[in-house]
Amino acid sequence: MSDDSLDIRDGGVIAVDTEQLRGAASALVGLSADCEALRSSFETAARELAAHDATAWPAAAYAADLARLLEDLAADASAIAGRLRHVADVYDIVELEAERRSAAGADRRVTALLDRRIAAARERSPAAAGRADLLLTTWPLLRHGELQRQIGGAAVPLGLLGGAAVAASGVALTALGALGLGRTPTGRGGAAPVPVVEVTRSATPVIAASEPPRTLAALAERIPREGDQVRVERYTLAGGERRFAVYVAGTRSPLGFGGREPFDMSSNVQLYAGRGSASYESVVKALSAAGARPGDAVLAVGYSQGGAITSRLTLDGPFRVVGNVTFGSPAQADPGDATLQVSVRHTDDLVPALQSGGHPDRAGATGSVVVERIADPPPSMTDVALGAHAMEAYRDTAELADASGDPRVDGIHERLVTFLGERPAEVETYRVERPR
Repeated sequence: MSDDSLDIRDGGVIAVDTEQLRGAASALVGLSADCEALRSSFETAARELAAHDATAWPAAAYAADLARLLEDLAADASAIAGRLRHVADVYDIVELEAERRSAAGADRRVTALLDRRIAAARERSPAAAGRADLLLTTWPLLRHGELQRQIGGAAVPLGLLGGAAVAASGVALTALGALGLGRTPTGRGGAAPVPVVEVTRSATPVIAASEPPRTLAALAERIPREGDQVRVERYTLAGGERRFAVYVAGTRSPLGFGGREPFDMSSNVQLYAGRGSASYESVVKALSAAGARPGDAVLAVGYSQGGAITSRLTLDGPFRVVGNVTFGSPAQADPGDATLQVSVRHTDDLVPALQSGGHPDRAGATGSVVVERIADPPPSMTDVALGAHAMEAYRDTAELADASGDPRVDGIHERLVTFLGERPAEVETYRVERPR
């Protein structure tokens, strides 16, 4: 069973368009004024009708009742408008504070400008500032609410031990957020020696894809499930320009540390800490083996550990990653305005919960989105098998997003067409290993 309701948003701590809130408030103010004008007209009519015996009753009474109703409607519209403006002020301050936290360590002129904007917003509405502070304080505790609910439901048979597990998981996730883990930083990938990996092209012949992917579900379907860990598609446009799409698998050896399989827990830990890994180096070498040169345009698609790899690739890789699409990634990068970022995650999946809620501000170019869903609502002991993390569940979520009619998802479809063109691709898959 799954919850088919999707949450598609631009990312960040809030998903509210404050300009729309203020637009609605202005419309309500106009409605209040219209109601007030009508009320005045009905009061005048009621007085005139009451002055004549023939119409004093019941017409005058009806007119007076309508005048009182319009007065109430005008007052309600004005009050709602005030509340909408207040909420818009709250969300503006929350967004500014989130942006300021993301900009820590950035150019001092940027942070100084944000500080001035925050101070001005707080001075305009002290009440909104207080509410914003409350939201910012409680968000780290509440952002994993669905996962905590399911852990609690599954742990009921364990009694006190289950309650301790729920509390421990909440503390751990909050601590990860406080430490900033799960948000891939720039510039750490090259700090350690480059891992040595062996990249072998699949023995199967190069094949032509039937058509370029046009949907999120098509991207999810091309991520390797078994065998080879990396798939590279090479597209040649009409003018001769070559573009690439790389699809990266998730963890293949969840208990492995430093063995032959580079997609292991050792690489997970390194990527989560914001460093490079053998699995990351494998993807760079696979792209190079497929003909990608430094600076070439790449669409990167990754599942689980593969998403952490493509996020690192967008920040420090030798290629120009124009799109980073991740499914259930434990880490999220902010690649800036040059890269479209699409993060698909399940709120009852422990792995993306390690993102600590992701970046507090919007991440990626205009049009970037976060797609979320509850994949497996009923809590049970079988949740330890991480069914909500299964690639098949993420493919289903991608299909729901594609069919949602959301204009932001439609925009992603259009970008796929623009980037990949109409011609089929040359496809190669790669098996990667650490040397013996």
